[in-house]
Amino acid sequence: MSLDHHMSLRERIRRAVRPGDDRGVTLAELAVTTGIMSVVMAIFTTAIVQLFTAGNKNELVALTQAQLNTAFLRLDRELRYAAGFSTPRTDSDGNQFVEYVNTGTAGGTPECAQLELYKATGTLRRQVWALDGSPTNAWAVLANSVDTAQSRLTLLQPTENTTFQQLRVVLVVVTNPGRGQTTANSDVTFTALNSKSSTAPNTICPKARS
Repeated sequence: MSLDHHMSLRERIRRAVRPGDDRGVTLAELAVTTGIMSVVMAIFTTAIVQLFTAGNKNELVALTQAQLNTAFLRLDRELRYAAGFSTPRTDSDGNQFVEYVNTGTAGGTPECAQLELYKATGTLRRQVWALDGSPTNAWAVLANSVDTAQSRLTLLQPTENTTFQQLRVVLVVVTNPGRGQTTANSDVTFTALNSKSSTAPNTICPKARS
């Protein structure tokens, strides 16, 4: 390779990286790059927000359903082995009530029990008292965040094939009101195995209605 060729190559390199060269990107190129990065960041941020929103909603659904399951598990034994149900009713404040004779007590002595869908606090609550006594107004909450307008307590009418009384309990629980609202629904019919289809509802814990 000739000396002239070496000199020419060195000259080209020197010119390409000569000191003090202030050439760079244009304002238009910078604007385009910034715009692309903004779009990428917006897409990334939206994806992360949607991921967390979906996760929170799934957690709320699970918690709401767990609350309903807990309430029905507590009621299952009492209502399933009840000696009879009264006719559910609604008072002037929109609260729903039903009474039943609970035979599944720890001591084996039957007692009166009352369920209430309490509108003021959006709860399903319960109180008990001696069979020959009067309501104590000592309530225990079974479920919170209950939509009392959509929930129902219904005594099913007996048919010729019905042997026992049946109570239908529809519970709607709502959590996180607003755009992220989550609703859980349960619709269960309990059969009072210690009752008869001919059991008169007005004879069940009458002092609760006096």
